[in-house]
Amino acid sequence: MALSEAPIGQPARYGEVFDRGYKHYDGPQLGRGAAAWALVRYSAKRALGIKKSWTAKIIPILLYVAAAFPVILVVGITAFAPNAEVWDYADFFIFTFVIEGLFVATIAPEMVCGDRRENVLPLYFSRAITRLDYLLAKLVATALLTLTISFIPAFLLWLFLQLLADAPLSAMGDNLDDLARVAVAGGLIALYLGAIGLMISSFTGRKSVAVAVIVVAFLITQALGVALFEAVDRGSAYHDYLVFLSAGQTTIGLVGALWPDSDIDLSELALWTYVAVMLVVVAICCLVMLWRYVPDE
Repeated sequence: MALSEAPIGQPARYGEVFDRGYKHYDGPQLGRGAAAWALVRYSAKRALGIKKSWTAKIIPILLYVAAAFPVILVVGITAFAPNAEVWDYADFFIFTFVIEGLFVATIAPEMVCGDRRENVLPLYFSRAITRLDYLLAKLVATALLTLTISFIPAFLLWLFLQLLADAPLSAMGDNLDDLARVAVAGGLIALYLGAIGLMISSFTGRKSVAVAVIVVAFLITQALGVALFEAVDRGSAYHDYLVFLSAGQTTIGLVGALWPDSDIDLSELALWTYVAVMLVVVAICCLVMLWRYVPDE
C-alpha cells in the first residue's frame, strides 16, 4: 500500500504489509499420551548425548563397554572351556551394580537438571502434559536406559549360554526360569536406581552437583549399611532389614533371593519383601519429585 504522497518530481514511495504470523496447525491432535512419549524419547536421546558434541557420548559409551565386557568374557571362557567354572547370573548382577549406579548418576541429572536450569518447565506444563506426566516420562526414560545396562547384557549372557549348549532349543526351554529371574532383577534394579537418581537430581539445576551427590549418596549409604549390618547381632529381629539402608545391599539381597542356590548369604528375607520395599522406595521418590515440582506449574 502507498505510505504517503511523494513530492512533485519524485517517484511515489511504495510499501507492503506481510503477514509473518505462525501458521495454524491443522493436523491430528495426539493428546497427552503422545506428548509424554515424545518427552520420553527426547529425554533418552539427551541423556545419551545424541545430537550433542562427541564429548557428551564418551561416558555412556565407556559404561556400555564395561557392561558388555563380562558377557564377552564369560561366553568366551564357556565356548573354549565348557567345564570351567565361570560367573553365574547372581555374580553378574553384583559385578555390574557399580556400572549401573554410575550410569544412573550420569543420565539422571541430564533428564531434569537442564529443564530446571533453562526455565522451560512452565512451557511443558502449559501444554498437554501435567506435572505427573512429566515425572513419569522422565522415570520411564531413565528406567528404559538403565535396562540397557541392567537387563540387556544379562539377557545376552543367557542367550549366548543357551546357544553354546548341545541342544540350544531344549536348553532355552529348560532355562526359562533363569530368564524370568533376569527380567525381574533387571527391571527392578533399573526402576529402583532410576527413581533414586531422579529424586536427587530434582533438587538442583546443576548437573555436576547432582552427579556428585548421587555418587556420594550411594557410597555413604553403602558404607553405613555394611557397617551396621556387620555390627548388629545376626540373631536380632531387625538385623536382616538393615540391608535396605543402602541400594547396594538391597540389590545383593534381591539377587540372593532370586537365585537361592548362589553363594550369597546376606539375609533370610523372602523375595516378595525385596520387591515390596523397592517398589515402595520408587513410590516415595515419585511423591518427593511431585512435591518438588508443585511450585513450577
